[in-house]
Amino acid sequence: MGFFENRRRKAAERAQARAEAARTAAAQTWQQESDAIDRMLEVVRDCRNGKTHEQFTDSSDYGFMLKKGEFAIAHLEKVGYIETVRAPTTYSGGYGGVSFPLFGKVRMNTGAMRGRATRGEESISMTDRGNALVTNTRIMFAGAKRAKEWRYEKMLSVSHLAGGITIFAMNTGKPSGLGYGEGPAMEVQFRLELASAMALDTLDRYEAELVAEKAHHDSERPA
Repeated sequence: MGFFENRRRKAAERAQARAEAARTAAAQTWQQESDAIDRMLEVVRDCRNGKTHEQFTDSSDYGFMLKKGEFAIAHLEKVGYIETVRAPTTYSGGYGGVSFPLFGKVRMNTGAMRGRATRGEESISMTDRGNALVTNTRIMFAGAKRAKEWRYEKMLSVSHLAGGITIFAMNTGKPSGLGYGEGPAMEVQFRLELASAMALDTLDRYEAELVAEKAHHDSERPA
């Protein structure tokens, strides 16, 4: 076997090994996601069938004031408080009038402004960091500068964004939410959706959504 043929053979072997490793990784990821959906369905079905306290046995309040019948579904530490903020207004242009002295060093201007004031654009930003508690009736955040409560019955929408961020649009005020990172995103988002389904009595609909998600996930199983 010649020198170049040997190099080509080794390159092909390396490519095949990389492809096999990629297939193995894809299969492992798929299986982990499948197991997670199965576990989610088990929890939802237990809650729908009156076995909620078999799934949530933690009675701690984690420093938050809980009401009668309220219990923790998720405790999130060192999360970010996300809110809509507006950049400062900017002004461009100049003054087109004239000035003349009145007395001493005081001057009077006459004329009109010829510039333009531009309002700053809105964007979502992390403005505080602290702990949050997801319960069966609400979500609470307590940080160094802000304290916030989101009640499920007052939510208009919940949006999960890339990077592990969830934004709550309420019937009053600007949208705000929590940033918890990409790592625990699947688990945090599941618990948020489960808690809202429990509060709004829509567990049957949430179960149907998970069943549909499982069917779609099964159809994408790697070869």
